[in-house]
Amino acid sequence: MTLIIIAALNRKRVIGRNGTIPWHIQEDLQRFKSVTMGHTVLMGRKTYESIGTTLPGRRNVVITSRALPHVECFPTIDEALAALQTEEKIFIIGGSKIFRQTLHRADELMLTLVDNDEEGDTVFPEYEELVKKEFTLVEKKDKIGFSFVRYVRKEGSAKS
Repeated sequence: MTLIIIAALNRKRVIGRNGTIPWHIQEDLQRFKSVTMGHTVLMGRKTYESIGTTLPGRRNVVITSRALPHVECFPTIDEALAALQTEEKIFIIGGSKIFRQTLHRADELMLTLVDNDEEGDTVFPEYEELVKKEFTLVEKKDKIGFSFVRYVRKEGSAKS
């Protein structure tokens, strides 16, 4: 099982404002769809509610203490990952709390780094030091106003 965090964040690590993504980057949405299609997406309840529906073509898993229609629900990350251990790839798609709980377990980070300083009420956890120590940059594509980056955990770097 490969655990992949996929997120778009700006220079202030903002990922959300008032329950929505504070920017619209079509190419980022297309990339998200193409890489997650056919795989499992794992998210928190607030992220699921902000999306408003299940993501088609993917196994949708939500971390929540309540039952929700049309998705698989687990009360904790550990219980979800135990149930999903036969999956080839699991994409962690948010929100902030779920990213915090999985950052040290992730095998890969697929980040869209948005080139702005917009304010928001939801932020991605501090990741820079962890990336320097435990990950290798394997892909970087600079675009106008944003960059796609992909980090892979270094061989022998222990997940906590």
